[in-house]
Amino acid sequence: MDGAELIERLRREGGFRLLPLLGNTGQVAGVHLARFLPGGHLEVIQAWDERWAVWARMPDAVDPADPFAGPGGGVVRAGSLGRVAAPLLPLQAGELRP
Repeated sequence: MDGAELIERLRREGGFRLLPLLGNTGQVAGVHLARFLPGGHLEVIQAWDERWAVWARMPDAVDPADPFAGPGGGVVRAGSLGRVAAPLLPLQAGELRP
C-alpha cells in the first residue's frame, strides 16, 4: 500500500482530519492528520513522505497556569508512515503489521 492509500485509510477508517503540513518556506512539505479521542486525548500524525512520519497522543487539555507550554504526558512514535500508522488502523485481510 502506498502513502496516498494509507492516508486515505487513516481519513476514512481512522477518523483523522487532513491538513497540509507546511515547511519553513510556506510550501507544502507533507500532511498533518489529527483526531480527537474519547476520554480527552488528541492524536496527531505528521508525514513528510512514506519514509518519515511521527505520531503523538497527548491530553487535550491546557494548563491555565502555563497555556503556551507543550502538553505533558504524551506518547510519541517515529519511523516510516506504514510503521507509524499500522497500530492506528484495523487489519485488512492478508495484511501484516510491520
